[in-house]
Amino acid sequence: MSFVQFSRLNLSFGERDILKDVSLRLAAGSRCSLTGANGSGKTTLLKIIAGIIKADSGERSIQKETRISYLPQSGIVHHGITLRDEAEKAFGFVHTLIERLEKTGEILEKTKSDSSSTKLLIEEHHLLQEQIEQSGYYRREGAITSVLRGLGFSLNDINRDTGEFSGGWQMRIALAKVLLEKPDILLLDEPTNYLDIEART
Repeated sequence: MSFVQFSRLNLSFGERDILKDVSLRLAAGSRCSLTGANGSGKTTLLKIIAGIIKADSGERSIQKETRISYLPQSGIVHHGITLRDEAEKAFGFVHTLIERLEKTGEILEKTKSDSSSTKLLIEEHHLLQEQIEQSGYYRREGAITSVLRGLGFSLNDINRDTGEFSGGWQMRIALAKVLLEKPDILLLDEPTNYLDIEART
């Protein structure tokens, strides 16, 4: 099971302690809520989990291949590309998997069948195929349309330039992308700020 774990995290801004001796573990499949007063360090902790900033001290452990997606609470702007193509970027990590799959296949073609490494290569090739399939990459068109419609975009919006959308809709675009990424760990910083009841559902 994919997980991320932190022990005794500490972070200070000047003389102010933002985080002190913080420990936590997040695993795929669990649901956690982080609550606290404004300025208590919630966003800072999420950024540390996402790997955007580093703590002053503490241990960070992430299981290999664990994918983490983070949605900030504001400040995201998209432009110069259609809504559909922006949503397509959510599958960018799959391109890396496809490249690895192709390289593994090329190596397999050159490897003798009785080689001791052949079995490992076959297993890696199979695992990469499974990861690509589970990502939804081959069904991405339907997924993109479904998620965008669920967040309130119309079919006419799909070919509009993302720069035409207002701030609240910009955040919905970002939310659509992290949902489409299907990460192992999904970190959402106040994601419902710009959503109506239907979009929240």
